Amino acid sequence: MRSRLYIMLPAAIGFGLVAIKAGRQWIDRQVEERIRSASENAPAAAVRPASALATIVVATARLKFGAELTPDVLREIPWPAGSMPRGAFSHVVELRDQEGKRFALSTIEEGEAILESRITGPGQRAQLAAVLEEGKKAVTVRVDDVAGVAGFILPGDRVDVLLMRTQDKGGATSDVLLQNLKVLAIDQLIDDRSSKPSIAHTVTFEVSIEEAQRLAVAQNVGGLTLALRPVGEEKAERTKRVTVADLLTGASGRDAEFPTSGVNPNITVGVTRGAERKEYAVPLGRTR
Repeated sequence: MRSRLYIMLPAAIGFGLVAIKAGRQWIDRQVEERIRSASENAPAAAVRPASALATIVVATARLKFGAELTPDVLREIPWPAGSMPRGAFSHVVELRDQEGKRFALSTIEEGEAILESRITGPGQRAQLAAVLEEGKKAVTVRVDDVAGVAGFILPGDRVDVLLMRTQDKGGATSDVLLQNLKVLAIDQLIDDRSSKPSIAHTVTFEVSIEEAQRLAVAQNVGGLTLALRPVGEEKAERTKRVTVADLLTGASGRDAEFPTSGVNPNITVGVTRGAERKEYAVPLGRTR
C-alpha cells in the first residue's frame, strides 16, 4: 500500500505541473490574440510612432546686441523634427560658413534658440540699419530728462510724440504729432532687454519716411515731449489740440473756480524749446 503511494504521488505532481504549464500557454495565446486584434482595429493615430528627433542650435550663454556667434557660445540640442521654429538652425556649421561672421541683433538668453530674424546675415555688421523693418527708417530726436520720461523709456518701448508750440502773446498749444512709434535706441543703447533707466539726451525711432519728415519739421517749430504707452497698446487715440484756455476748464467743460484773494492771480507756464527754457505768466482765471 505504501509502495503504491510512493509511485502515485510523483505521478500526480508531474501531471499537475503539465496541466499548469498548458493552462499558462493557453492564457498567453489568448492575451496575444486580443492584443493583436486591438492593434489591428485601433486608429492610425493611436499607433503612430514617436516623432523623429532632429537638432536645433541654441545659445550657451547670454548674448547681447553685437555679440559674435562663435562656436563656443553655440551648441546643438535634440528637438522634434516636426516642430522646428521658423528661421531656426539645425547645425552650428550653418552659422559659421565661408561667407562671413554673424552677430546678434538683440539680446539672446542662455538656452534660447538662434533664429535668423535675431541675427545678422553672413558678413553683415551688427548695426542699427540691420534692425530696421522693411520700408522703415531710423530718425533721432533730441530730448531732455523730462521729455524722455525721466529716463524710463527703453529700446523696444512704444511712445506718442507731443509737439509743444508757443504762439504770440504768451499763448501755447500742445498737439499729438505721432502715435505708437517704436523706440530703437536711447542715446547709443540698442539692447531691447535692458531694464536699467538712464537719462536720455537723444531717442531714435523707427518711422516711415513721412513720419521722419514730420519729426524733422516739428523739431524746428517747437519742443517735443514723449508719452510712454502701456505694453501691447497699439490702438490710435482720437486727440485734439490743448491750449492754455483748456487748463482753466474743468471736467464738466465749465470754467474752474479759483480763489482770487490773497493769491497770485497768474500761473507760470514753462516752455522748453531745444535746450532753452522760458517761463510765461498766464492769468489764473477770467476777469469778472
